[in-house]
Amino acid sequence: MARSAPSTPLLSLRGVSVTARRTGETLLAIPALAVVPGSRTVVMGLSGAGKSMLLSTLTGRLPGGVVLAGTRTAADRLRIGFVPQRGAEALHPLLPIGKQLRAVTGSSAARVARVLADVGLDAGALGRRRPAELSGGQLQRVAISLAFLGSPALVIADEPTSALDNTSRDETLAMLRGLSDTTGSALVVATHDPLVQSGLDAGLVRVEAGRVCVGDAAGVAA
Repeated sequence: MARSAPSTPLLSLRGVSVTARRTGETLLAIPALAVVPGSRTVVMGLSGAGKSMLLSTLTGRLPGGVVLAGTRTAADRLRIGFVPQRGAEALHPLLPIGKQLRAVTGSSAARVARVLADVGLDAGALGRRRPAELSGGQLQRVAISLAFLGSPALVIADEPTSALDNTSRDETLAMLRGLSDTTGSALVVATHDPLVQSGLDAGLVRVEAGRVCVGDAAGVAA
């Protein structure tokens, strides 16, 4: 199971509903959900069930045309890192990798090199390359580095392994788990793949037909 964690939540949702502004249709209902420090959680559900909407609700960045009702409470100055489905989505296509990681996060070249090394990348070899010059697996590792460089208390990832083969998936999960362990960042990962939960040693939240159901969710409280 996921690590034990303090009970004071980083982020909590209570009695939350997300509705379409135009039609009033309820897109997502969250009776109660809380993410505590250091926890790891996998969010699972069918396509269209509302996983991405839940992640948006957690980050507080909802798409246009929807309305949130209920209570969302976040820790003071909560920093959230985000890993997209494809690493290239997190990166500027024209800027060298090293330069943009330093510019976006304000990190020193030495810190960027250390975090890249944590995900198996050589800053000297890749730092001057642009995203188009990297493989899909390398881009995902860079995106993970970017998410953790800001020293976030919480990292949210939207299906970060869906575009990877099994070997790359397992390597990516090991990196996420290792960085979560070493930094103490809580981790919430949306996925279709049931192997992701065991790979991260994570608790489980299910989204079914637009409703969040807390299941085996160590570190996540109902």
